[in-house]
Amino acid sequence: MTTRRLHVVSHTHWDREWYHTASVFQQRLVPLIDALLERSTDASSFLLDGQAVLLEDYLAIRPERARLLQAQLLSGTLEAGPWYVLADNLIPSGEAILRNLEAGRRVLARFGVAPTRVAYCPDTFGHPSALPTIAHGFGFDVAIVWRGMGGRAHPPVDTVWWRGADRTCVLLHHLPPGGYEFGSGLPLDAEMSRVRWQQLRDVLVPRSQCGVMLLLNGADHHAAQPALSGRIAALAAAAAHDQVDVAATSITAFARELLMTAQSATLPELRGELCDSYGYTWTLQGTRATRAAQKRRNAQLERLLLRDVEPWIALAFLQSATMPRSAVADGRMTLSHVPGLLCHAWETLLRTHPHDTLCGCSTDAVARAMSGRQESAGAQGRELRAAALQLALDHDIVAARNAARADGDRLIIRNRVAHARGGIAELRVLERIGDVRVGPASAAHEQPRGAILAPPPSVPFAHTQQLGAHLEHERLESPQHYPDDDLVRVQRVIAWIPAEAAVPAFGVRVAAGTSPAAGLDESGPTGPRPVAVHDSPDAIALDNGLLRVTVTSHGVMLSCAGRVWGDLLALDSTTDAGDSYTRSLRGAPIALRLTNARLLEVGPLRASVQLDWSLPRLTGADVPSDLATMTIGGVARGKRRGSVHVVTTLVLDAESTYLRCDVDGVNRKRDHCVRMRWRTDVTPDAVWADAAFGPVRRPPADASMHDATSPTVAHIHRAIIEHAPATMPLHRWVSISDVNAGGALLSDGLAEVEIESGSFVVTLLRAVGELSRCDVPERPGHAGWPVAIPDAQSRGPFRARLAIMPHGPWNVETLDQIEDACDAMLLPLIGETWRDYAGAVRDVAGPSLDGQGLRPSAVTLSVDGTAVVLRAVNVRDDETLGAWTMPDDGPWMVTPCRMDETAIGPTTRCGARISVNAGPRAVVTHLVRRADP
Repeated sequence: MTTRRLHVVSHTHWDREWYHTASVFQQRLVPLIDALLERSTDASSFLLDGQAVLLEDYLAIRPERARLLQAQLLSGTLEAGPWYVLADNLIPSGEAILRNLEAGRRVLARFGVAPTRVAYCPDTFGHPSALPTIAHGFGFDVAIVWRGMGGRAHPPVDTVWWRGADRTCVLLHHLPPGGYEFGSGLPLDAEMSRVRWQQLRDVLVPRSQCGVMLLLNGADHHAAQPALSGRIAALAAAAAHDQVDVAATSITAFARELLMTAQSATLPELRGELCDSYGYTWTLQGTRATRAAQKRRNAQLERLLLRDVEPWIALAFLQSATMPRSAVADGRMTLSHVPGLLCHAWETLLRTHPHDTLCGCSTDAVARAMSGRQESAGAQGRELRAAALQLALDHDIVAARNAARADGDRLIIRNRVAHARGGIAELRVLERIGDVRVGPASAAHEQPRGAILAPPPSVPFAHTQQLGAHLEHERLESPQHYPDDDLVRVQRVIAWIPAEAAVPAFGVRVAAGTSPAAGLDESGPTGPRPVAVHDSPDAIALDNGLLRVTVTSHGVMLSCAGRVWGDLLALDSTTDAGDSYTRSLRGAPIALRLTNARLLEVGPLRASVQLDWSLPRLTGADVPSDLATMTIGGVARGKRRGSVHVVTTLVLDAESTYLRCDVDGVNRKRDHCVRMRWRTDVTPDAVWADAAFGPVRRPPADASMHDATSPTVAHIHRAIIEHAPATMPLHRWVSISDVNAGGALLSDGLAEVEIESGSFVVTLLRAVGELSRCDVPERPGHAGWPVAIPDAQSRGPFRARLAIMPHGPWNVETLDQIEDACDAMLLPLIGETWRDYAGAVRDVAGPSLDGQGLRPSAVTLSVDGTAVVLRAVNVRDDETLGAWTMPDDGPWMVTPCRMDETAIGPTTRCGARISVNAGPRAVVTHLVRRADP
C-alpha cells in the first residue's frame, strides 16, 4: 500500500448571519478569536472560513488587538480569505463575484497579507461554470467545494481537473459527504480514535486520487477544539496501521502538496456548472425564489453599480486631465474620494451575498437587516452616480449655486452600453413651480402650489410621447450651501433618438432642455414605425410591425413573422408546503382568472394594455381533497384561504423585438407560490441561459437525480436523499430553441425559472413560513434550525419586470440579438433635467467595444485608482477579434492583465484603438492610462 498523507486543518464554518443576526454571531466571534490569539506560538494553523469580513467584525469590537491579529496572519497561524464573504455564487453576477474577491484582498492587504491561492467554497449551494476562469484570473491553483458535486454524472473521487468554458483549469478538491464538519470532535482516547479512524478511512481512502487527503476539523460556529495536538496524535497512531501519515497543517499547505502530486497523477476532468450532489449530500437548489423580492433588488443594485456608476467614474477619469484629483477647499467630491466610496458601496452590498442571506434561508430579522443594507447600497450608488457625472461634465455644484441660471435647462442623457445607440429614450423632464422655504421663517411665506396636469413639455426631439406627470420636491445641494428646495412638476416622456444621432457608448449627451417639439412624422427618414393600436369591444391589439399582441377575453396571443404563440400568458397559484430551502408543491395549480383588460398607452412610440388577474376563492367542493386538511408546520391549516391580485402591463415599443410585461401584484395568501407561464411554439431541444461570464447550456431536470447511487457513500448517508427541483437559476435571460426557431425570456432580477415543454415558468414569489421543516418529502430532515419566518410569506405588494422574445434557431447571431434586447430592456437610454447645469450642448464619449461575440463585462476604475479597467467577454466558442475604441487618440498606455489586475504582458503605447484578441469564451482585461505628457 502506498503511503498517503492526511492534512488536518482546524477551522470554523462561520455563517455570518443565519438563525441569528450578524450582531449576535459577532458577539460569539469575539471570544472565539480571542481564544485563538491566546494560543501558544507553535499552535497549528486555524482557518477563519475563507472570508476576510470576520477580521473586520472582530476588530470592530477589539481594535486594540489589531497588531496581535496581524502577527498571527503573517505567521500563518491564522488564515482568512480569499473571499470578503462566503457568498452564494449562482445568484450574483460574475463581476459581483470578482468584487467579492477584490474586497477580500483589500482587507488582507491592510495586514500586509496576500490571499491564499485557494478558492475555498465549503458550503456554497452550487458553483458557476465560470469559477475555474475566475480562479485562474486571481491566480488560484486549487478550489475546494462540497455541495454541487457528487451526483451520478461526476466521478466518485476527491480530486479532478475542472475546466472552464475558456479552457482554463483549476484543481478541484471535493469534500467528503460529511463536508467541512467530517473531522469535527476528534477524540483523545486511543480506542475511540481507532474507531473514528475506521469511519474516516472508509470514506476518504477509496476516493483519494493523489494520496493527499483533507480533513477539516470544525463545524458551524465552532471554536478551536482544545488539546488538538493530542487528538491528532491519537488519530495518527490509529492511521499508521494503514500507512497514512496524519499531521495538523494549513489549507495553504494542503493545497500546495495536492497540486504538486496532481501533476504526476491521471485525473478525471469536469466541465460546466456544479449543481448536482444528489445522493451525496444536500444540494439545496430550491432557495432561488425564497424572498424573491430581495433577489430582484440585488440584481438591480448590481446593475446600478456595474453599469450606472462605475462607467461614469471611468468617464470622469478619462476626462480628468484638467480636473483636481485631490481634495479641494470648498469640500466638493473629487476623483480622490471616489475609489474608497465605491469600495464601501460594494462592501455594503456584498454583506448581503452570503448564501444564507441572499438565498433567503435565514430569519426575518436577518432579512430585515438585508433590506437595510440594500437600501444603503442603493443610496450610495445613486450619490456616486451623481458625483461621477458631475465630474465627467466638469459641473461645479458650488459655483452653480452662486451663478445665474443657465440659458434654459439641460437634459443629460446617458447611454449605459458599449456601443453608440439611438432608439427609445426615457426622459424625466422637470419644470420648476416655485421655491420652498424651510425653517422658522417659512411659516410667513406662502408655499408654492401646482397642478399635476400641464401642457406636454417641449424637448429637443421630433418624435415624443408623454407618459405621465406628478409633483415632487427637488433639492439642489452643495457643500457650501443649505439645500435649495423647489416644488417641481416631473413629466415622464419618451423620445425617439435616430440612429444617425446616436448617444455615444458609455457616454453622455448634454441636450438643450427645451425646443419646439414636432409630432410623429411617419414619412420621416429617421422616424420609427409607430405602434398601431386596435381597440374594439372584443379585442385589443398592439402592433409595431415586428410583433403583434392581441388580448381577448380568452387570453393573450403573440404573432411574429408568421409564428403564433396562442394562450401566451397565464398565472397560477400552487400550494407550497416546503420551507425556505426546498419547495414542496401540493395539488394542481389554481389558475388566476383574467378579469379585465384595458388600453393604457396608445402610441405612437409606446402602447400598452393592462390585464387584471385574480385568484378565485375556493370553497367546499372546489377545494381539492388533498388540500382540505393539509398540515403545514405542525398545524392543520384546513382549506387554503387568502387572495392574490395581479396587474400585468404588456408594453410594446416602436421597433422593439420583445414584448415587455410589468407585474404589480398583492399577495394575501400563505404557503403557496405564484408562477407566470409564457407559452411558445418551440419544442425545445436546447436550453441556454445567461450566467457568470457567458451563457451556459443546461440539460432538462432529471427527476431521478434524487436517487443515492454512489456505492461509496450510499451506505453511510441514506438520509441525504433529496429530489432535484425542475427549476434553474435565472440571470438576465433564458432561451429555448429547436432546429427551426426559438424564444427567450428576459428578467430584471427574478432568480428562478423552469422549462415545461415549450413554456417558460417563472416564480414570481414563494410564500413560506418556516426556515426549515423536517417533513418535506422532497428533502426529508432539517436543512437548518426550525424557526418561524412569517415575513417570508411575502404578504403585500410584489413586482417584477419580464419580457418575451421570439427568435430564430440558436447561434451566435441569436445570442447577440438577445443581449441587445436585454440592454434595451434593462439599460435603456435615460435622460433627466439638470436645472443648475450651464454647460454647453455636447456629447461626452466613453470607451466603445466592437467585435462579433464580444460583450462588455466591466468599465471601471482600477483597484489602485490609477487606471481604467476594460473587461470584455467572448461569448463565442471560437476565437474572435475586436477592439475597444477610446474617446480620443490619447496616447494611451495599455497593459493586458488578469482579472485581479496582475499584468500578464508588456505595457504598450497606442492610439484610440485597443485590440482585443479573445480566445474561445475568454475574459479579456486591460488596464488603460493616459500616457504622460
